Amino acid sequence: MSAYEEFWTIVCDHAAIFYLMLVAVTVMGVLNLAAMVLGDQSEGAFVVSVMVFAILGVTWVGLAVVLRHCNRL
Repeated sequence: MSAYEEFWTIVCDHAAIFYLMLVAVTVMGVLNLAAMVLGDQSEGAFVVSVMVFAILGVTWVGLAVVLRHCNRL
């Protein structure tokens, strides 16, 4: 077994944890959106909220890529 296959075997053995992380990141995104809509947004708070969306988006895409790869195996 190559190192590539061994890596994905180990990662895919923990796919349930990645699903839980994906749900948690999605919930954090919804809560951030609710905070943006319901709260008073100053310019600084708006910038922080957009940065949080960027971080959550990159994390969400990374988790989705891992889970998509694990479903193909």
